[in-house]
Amino acid sequence: MSKLGSLWKGVVRTWDVCREAEERRQLMCRPWEETILHWSRQEDGWALHGEYLPPDTRRRYGSTKWGWCPRADG
Repeated sequence: MSKLGSLWKGVVRTWDVCREAEERRQLMCRPWEETILHWSRQEDGWALHGEYLPPDTRRRYGSTKWGWCPRADG
């Protein structure tokens, strides 16, 4: 792989890490979303968290794009 390709992969990886961190920060500021049904990635697979059906929107509630949720961390 060329140096430019390696550099691009590093930029994309950094962007993904920053985006995940921002999504986690936003979730920490909205603790009420933990009660909305959502899938969360656990060590042993995916788990369903929450109690209430989500509103009829396309927005993701309660977890990040990669499946992290504040409730999963205990």
